[in-house]
Amino acid sequence: MNRFLFNLHSWLGIVAGLGLLIIGITGSIVVFKEEIEAVAFPELVLKANPEAPRLPHDQFLANLTQALPDYEVLGWGPGLKDDQADQVFVVKHGESEGQMVYADASTGKPNGTPMAWDGTLTNWLVSLHYSFLLDHVGEAIAGVFAAILCFLGISGFWLYRGFWKNFFLLRWGRTVRIFFSDLHKMVGISSMLFNLLLGFTGAWWNLSHLIHHAMEGELDEEPPAVTGRAWNSALSLDQLIATAREKLPGFKANWITLPRTKEDDIVFWGCTEDHGILRSDFGSNVGFDAQTGENKYVIDIRQAGAWAQIMDSFRPLHFGTFGGLFVKILWCLGGLTPAILAISGSIMWLKRRKPAKQPAMKKLRQAAASVELDTVNK
Repeated sequence: MNRFLFNLHSWLGIVAGLGLLIIGITGSIVVFKEEIEAVAFPELVLKANPEAPRLPHDQFLANLTQALPDYEVLGWGPGLKDDQADQVFVVKHGESEGQMVYADASTGKPNGTPMAWDGTLTNWLVSLHYSFLLDHVGEAIAGVFAAILCFLGISGFWLYRGFWKNFFLLRWGRTVRIFFSDLHKMVGISSMLFNLLLGFTGAWWNLSHLIHHAMEGELDEEPPAVTGRAWNSALSLDQLIATAREKLPGFKANWITLPRTKEDDIVFWGCTEDHGILRSDFGSNVGFDAQTGENKYVIDIRQAGAWAQIMDSFRPLHFGTFGGLFVKILWCLGGLTPAILAISGSIMWLKRRKPAKQPAMKKLRQAAASVELDTVNK
């Protein structure tokens, strides 16, 4: 059984190695996405005057629409920090493909022109992280690799369950294979719970998303083209937000979805002021009829079922946004462990398969293999 599990662990690690290397490195970088963007292109993602108050939602939308007359706003997220610009999702009239533009919350004017969502380096890295830039196919591959990461963590823990005896031992004076074997075990065991967390949440997001859209027949379905505003322009977004706060006291709208078609609703996604550190900023939502303004539903994540609340915690747990700079640093370092495991595992695999040219080296490799298998069989 251990031999079979060892071989399966090794082969799955090789198959998913390059993907986990990419996922690990990009994930570590995008932990500091906001900080990188603020330094790399502040004129795009920050307000011109951080102290200036934001405009009311209706005025912001009117100003932005005037600045971009050929585009329809289908959603936007107010910056979560006072100095951040809003992120706005727009579609050009007559087209169906969406674009993103940053806009100053205090003026309603765009910081630049609309671009593809992955038009910035940081968003490109996010897209590479979860889909390998391959759309739905890439999402499926990344989801499978994330599931493999979970299996590798569990199987590695079982194979090397006697690791405590030599947990911090790195045998520098032995063969390359023995050194990387020690490194692989030490990093893999110490990061197992962390990688299970990242792997499970990533696999759940990608695979459940694809399964849902496949069941709805939406994977290959192109959204309808946008020809103009699909909701009643007499409605006030500020008034709808006020109503949402009456229905859900303390509610803060962190993303606004506006209708693409007349059948769609206006939806405010957000959280309450006392939502807690392990809840996302978008777990609760309030929906309104886009033509009449009638409140259709209120979903308070605090009153939802246990599984819904667990899923809501995936976002802060996956991205490390719940504990300030210290947690972000930990998540950045932890995100590198799949990359370290991919590299060390690949080196071990190559060394096992490289033919020995000298009797002395052959004996050393046989000794290394014996040590490794002894560890597995314990």
